[in-house]
Amino acid sequence: MFSVMPLDKKSFYARTMHTPDSPERAAHRAALREVSKLLLPLHRALIDAAKEDYAFAVGPIEKPAQLLQLLSNDPFFAWLKPVTSLIVDIDEMARTDFEAPDIAAVADRLDLLFGPKAGQEFASQYVPMLQRSVDVAMSHAAIRKASARLRG
Repeated sequence: MFSVMPLDKKSFYARTMHTPDSPERAAHRAALREVSKLLLPLHRALIDAAKEDYAFAVGPIEKPAQLLQLLSNDPFFAWLKPVTSLIVDIDEMARTDFEAPDIAAVADRLDLLFGPKAGQEFASQYVPMLQRSVDVAMSHAAIRKASARLRG
């Protein structure tokens, strides 16, 4: 049998890690969560495409542990790290208090990866996958639309 414990402000904030949101910050928090939700399938599609490229260039990846090791340490997959880092940072930010400049910084990072000002190192790997994968292209479009909501 479960007992219901009284909920006080201190324990509530300890669990949520943020104070109550203003309407503006609530909208930004929802936009952050939406972007994170959309980045996950894109990230998975990019990993799958990079895994296929690796299998063609180097050899097949036999086990999930091998893929994890390659994603962490192999230069072939290093270009994916900014996407991984962005997802982690967005998820962390969505759980804590943040300010308007923090949202602008996330929007800038999204633009540097998926926008017209994308960095050459990332774009040189990303654009060919964008052109050949329907999953990547659809995820890209959804992310561009959602990232525009971060800017307001």
